[in-house]
Amino acid sequence: MPLALHVVVNCCRPDDDAARSASLRALVASPALDMDHLIQTVARHRVAPQVHRALTEAGVSLPPDKAARLAQMAGLAARRSLNLAKESLFLQSVFDQSGLDAIFVKGTALALLMHRDVGMKDSWDIDLLVRPDQVDAACDLLIAEGYILNYPTDLAPAAFKRFLDVAKECVFFHPARNIYLELHWKLVDNPHELAGLDLRQTQSVALGSGTLRTLADPELFAYLCVHGTRHSWSRLKWIADVAAFLKGRSGDEVARLRDQAVAMGAGRAPDVALALCQSLFGRPLATTQLDAAGRYLVGAAHASLTHGGGVTEIAAYSKPWRMTWIGRHLIGTTHKALLAELESNWAGDYDRVHIPLPQGLGFLYVVIRVPLWLWRKARRLVARERA
Repeated sequence: MPLALHVVVNCCRPDDDAARSASLRALVASPALDMDHLIQTVARHRVAPQVHRALTEAGVSLPPDKAARLAQMAGLAARRSLNLAKESLFLQSVFDQSGLDAIFVKGTALALLMHRDVGMKDSWDIDLLVRPDQVDAACDLLIAEGYILNYPTDLAPAAFKRFLDVAKECVFFHPARNIYLELHWKLVDNPHELAGLDLRQTQSVALGSGTLRTLADPELFAYLCVHGTRHSWSRLKWIADVAAFLKGRSGDEVARLRDQAVAMGAGRAPDVALALCQSLFGRPLATTQLDAAGRYLVGAAHASLTHGGGVTEIAAYSKPWRMTWIGRHLIGTTHKALLAELESNWAGDYDRVHIPLPQGLGFLYVVIRVPLWLWRKARRLVARERA
């Protein structure tokens, strides 16, 4: 692990004790530590609030320019989070008054559960989950409040309905408030992942004079594990969230959460998350049951975290594609989950939205994917030559 990332990992350890502070003082004092690399690592993994607080509590002094940059990053994240918290509280009230079931996933609600401080989590958008039968009403409500549909755009009503079947969220933007919002009607793309998660199991988190509704602890843990594993845990903030969420829980409690998540359809993801908590933060939270595929996912996560020295983003189609594309196929432990993942990748969302096929012939999307791809590529080449 690069030294800068080692410092950041220590800052994100949920055990804010004297041992952590002593370790941080020793690590930062090392002449081998590149301060520019440290700041880049913090930005890449979006953990400025945690790093700033941990270094301050440890009495660590960075060079003045780097200390100012870190404080600026943490302050910007805190202000952005406060803005999102205010908007989340407003939207909860508006949706409740309209009779729509709104659940806030991650973001402000998770920050309150983990840290009791919304400013300690760097979030850039609001994740709002509604029932599939309430999507149209939710879209209308958001538009009435000044939001603009940012993705997808320019879809006819029939195509948008097909998009609802294919995708799990659409993106809105409020230009006056500079807020992005992801409206979810599903938590994951694969219908055989988290199939047993009950969205009626929620909890309310106090925020100012109001409350936010979020998933109950077992459902939230299951989702955090699957979300992180589907993204190969390429940002430290995701596994740090899990570690902070589990802080103070006994081994039996963690094991129970793990078993509940597996029963909900989280597959290998809970064991991968717990293994990462142990390897990164030294916290043996519960006995993990990793098979060969699970060990591959853990290895891929470590490779993702340290990719490019820990400062390079991982795109879905970049060189380390094995960390993302292959990994998503290994989360589920049933053949149905694997087949659904393969079908989703080979059928192609674009074709299923823009090229309607008669009912019962959906399997043809897999057949026509390659010819359509070749045709579109040829059109682009012709257009480029003419230009």
